[in-house]
Amino acid sequence: MNQINDTSTLDKATAYIILRMGRLLRMDLSRTLQNAGVGITPEQWFILFRLYEQDGLSQSDLADKLLNDHPNITRLVDALEAGAYIRRDNDPEDRRRYLLRLTATGRQLVENLFPVVIARRQELFNGLDEQAIEQLHATLKVIEQNLIQS
Repeated sequence: MNQINDTSTLDKATAYIILRMGRLLRMDLSRTLQNAGVGITPEQWFILFRLYEQDGLSQSDLADKLLNDHPNITRLVDALEAGAYIRRDNDPEDRRRYLLRLTATGRQLVENLFPVVIARRQELFNGLDEQAIEQLHATLKVIEQNLIQS
């Protein structure tokens, strides 16, 4: 029987396996950040990491890139701003919007967390070689595109 069509058990449902894995990875990242002594959530980590990659994004850009709703992004950004990890700058091209930038504190936090997060990821993906990781990425990208297009 094709595994996509197998309804004999939830544990064989591919979408369930992916969903469960996503939840477990989020919980593990939350625990990793907590153990590192930082008071940020995984979602806040993703915002900081994205701004580290590309400083000066708007909240809308972040919401689209992180597949998050705008009210939730606003709450996350407010908390990061209150923690002095990011700042809002006026957009010179559009006075109605702000560009988000890492502060020196935010940049330092990301750089300090990289080794911790990378070490944990190495533990989690132990036993998978580069080819397996690349195949996993490719497979998940196909599913992502199918979801976006439907």
